[in-house]
Amino acid sequence: MANRTDAGSGNMVGGESSRRRRRLRSRAVRRLREQRSGHDIGFFSRLVTHGELQLVPRRVSRRLHLPLFVELYNVQFFQLKGRYLWQSAIAALVMLLVLLLVDSVADAILAAGLGSSAVIIFVHPNSSSAALRHLVGGHILGMAVGVSSALILFHSGWLPIPADVSHWAADVGAAITLGLVILVMSITDTEHPPAAATGLGFALESLEVTAILLFVSGVLLLAASKVVFRRSLRDLE
Repeated sequence: MANRTDAGSGNMVGGESSRRRRRLRSRAVRRLREQRSGHDIGFFSRLVTHGELQLVPRRVSRRLHLPLFVELYNVQFFQLKGRYLWQSAIAALVMLLVLLLVDSVADAILAAGLGSSAVIIFVHPNSSSAALRHLVGGHILGMAVGVSSALILFHSGWLPIPADVSHWAADVGAAITLGLVILVMSITDTEHPPAAATGLGFALESLEVTAILLFVSGVLLLAASKVVFRRSLRDLE
């Protein structure tokens, strides 16, 4: 009697373990099929539906631990192309107004910095760098540090720099300016990457009150555009 009970319990345990193994095996097979179906999409189908292109063979990618597919474009553009085109057009218009103020009197570095700010505002308007505190504060602090560097190095006469080493002095001053801009923005919580170009531009530019005022006007114009279009702007992933 005891032997039969033991045999019956053994069969039950063995049956449960075998069923568990079969379930695990079926899950593994299902997962493998899903992975294979994801990789077996045709070349043009994957390029159209996923925006991805296979650059290396699958064996090479596994052996060298390289990504199998590289994303070439954002497929979301075709779903939201109206929004992409709208925000790009508004960014171009706002940048045109900024350049009419800034580019005629300021260095190209300053215009490039404001252009980078426009990219942040109209591509990632909800990011921290696009906040008004970071946009306005970063550029104003960058300008203040750059103007201070230019005054100390080239306009105050405190540091007599021979003409043959003025180029090296400008490079050293620009590098120090960049470090100070990063430090000041970090301390004041106004991090805005394009403001680094503002610091460099004013550190290497001949100081003119008109240029400073027009640059500030350009920054305020960008800030105003962010406020005006804030309800219609979305992050373009």
